[in-house]
Amino acid sequence: MSRNTALITGASSGIGAVYADRLARRGYDLVLVARNTDRLKQVAQRISQEHDVNIQIVPADLATPAGSAIVEDILKTGQVSFLVNNAGFGAVSTLLQTNIDDMVNMID
Repeated sequence: MSRNTALITGASSGIGAVYADRLARRGYDLVLVARNTDRLKQVAQRISQEHDVNIQIVPADLATPAGSAIVEDILKTGQVSFLVNNAGFGAVSTLLQTNIDDMVNMID
């Protein structure tokens, strides 16, 4: 990829998809990572119709060692100039009321 490239995790919906669109508007080529391949393809197709950028989709579950290794290998190439680490989920409770196992899963 010849331009600046952004790698976005959690890119199949929500904040990740918005980041992908906004960075494509700014001329970034994209590496889109998410678990849901179908939604990832839909986001990539929509963005490629609206913006003249290169898009690589990477189906990967970052909660698994194999999924994390895929992204790590991409980052090691040195071709990514911008990282949006958006994959995961949030807790909707106060810190003291949050289940510790849920927090550990969120961090993983």
